[in-house]
Amino acid sequence: MKQNPHVHSEKHLKYLENLPKKTLLDILENCYNEIFVNDGEGSVVYVNPACVRHYGIKPEDFIGMKNQDVFQGKWTPMVLDYAIKEKRTIFAKQRFIPADEELVTILTPVLSEDKSKVELIIGAVQERTIDHWDVSYKEDDLKRSRKGSRFKSSRVPIISHSFNYWEIITELRQVAQSTIPVLLLGESGTGKTHVAEYIHENSGREGLFISLNCTAISETLLESELFGYVAHAFTGASSKGKIGLIEMANNGTLFLDEIGDIPLHLQAKLLDVLENQRFIPVGSNKMEYVNIRIITATNKDMKKLVSEGKFREDLYWRISTFHTVIPPLRERKNDILPMAKYYLKMYNEKYKKTKKFTSETVEAMMTYDWPGNVRQLKNVVERLVVTTIGNSIEVQKLPEEMRIKIEKEKDLDMLEIDERTGSFDELVERYKRKLVEESYKENNSVRELAQALEITPSKAHRLIKRYGLDGVE
Repeated sequence: MKQNPHVHSEKHLKYLENLPKKTLLDILENCYNEIFVNDGEGSVVYVNPACVRHYGIKPEDFIGMKNQDVFQGKWTPMVLDYAIKEKRTIFAKQRFIPADEELVTILTPVLSEDKSKVELIIGAVQERTIDHWDVSYKEDDLKRSRKGSRFKSSRVPIISHSFNYWEIITELRQVAQSTIPVLLLGESGTGKTHVAEYIHENSGREGLFISLNCTAISETLLESELFGYVAHAFTGASSKGKIGLIEMANNGTLFLDEIGDIPLHLQAKLLDVLENQRFIPVGSNKMEYVNIRIITATNKDMKKLVSEGKFREDLYWRISTFHTVIPPLRERKNDILPMAKYYLKMYNEKYKKTKKFTSETVEAMMTYDWPGNVRQLKNVVERLVVTTIGNSIEVQKLPEEMRIKIEKEKDLDMLEIDERTGSFDELVERYKRKLVEESYKENNSVRELAQALEITPSKAHRLIKRYGLDGVE
């Protein structure tokens, strides 16, 4: 294994070789910080007793488990795969979800002699306060953090374990420091408004975050709502006039959702705001100036709208200076459980309840494709907290449309493999289930099943849970 020459001199290495193994173990075992070691595939090879403080599990029970088995639903963001990919030390600010606690994790790869692969990942988890984090910055960074720039603790939480989602968030956090317009694309309910607010929170802008859904207001009122109007500008107008949302968002951020539905006659005025930071209120001849950041979002095909003449091409290129797609929940399955737990905690506090999901409910939620995305998940969890009698949220309490879809998926999985219907992935999944079921009947223990299929015990355990085989004799 490649040693770090800045840490291990030849004299120091000789000293370590002569140090008793018991001394080394005593150091690790009595370290207050959690120390864990994974191999290059992400399996745990060592963890010290401090892990009990976080997970309530004995160290020996972690050995051989995959990283996702240990951390799924407990930590965000997930960074081990990133450290393996980058082959360098990663400093990560993480949140331990069950305790709602913020910690610092330092992951250090140990490379092979030729640096071609990662052989071990040494991880250290340090519990900390915000003050401990602040003093690690340079003085000018610390000053900026107190002014509310990118180093401040955001009030808009990002609950995610998906690496593809965190790649997007990390990039947006960098863009937040600029005045570049941002266009958020993606299906309805994916959380575009939440992401827009996150950008504002990390921009350092001192003004308000103003949000408007362009389809929620009629075309006749949208202009006055955005640009405001002077006294008696039109029939029914207030004698005092009205400040528009653009002026209200001065020194802040204006978020325009469903931008694809804004009328053509307003698009030229909006372009002028973006290009020149100026506008004229309805009924006025006086130019007003603002310092404003505009973020837009839509679930429509903007290029198609441009080709059809329904959206100005020059405005499209301006609002999409930076654009990204917020992935649907079905493409970030790792986010379902942490999000469900987050909303469960939120609604338990709101309604003064102590509800908990059963394992069957969690499994059902993880397999469901959530066509309504994050919005649907949030609404379902609130409904479950309100309507469930007792503290356990059973799978039978899930909405009927969810249960019907889940049952159909189970019925497909139970089809015999020789019924050659469905996609390639469906056929493979049925074969896997059949193989696991038959092997588990012959080897009715996790360890024996793992040996029979030549897989790790943690994977065998996941497959048993996935296919509901706990009761198989």
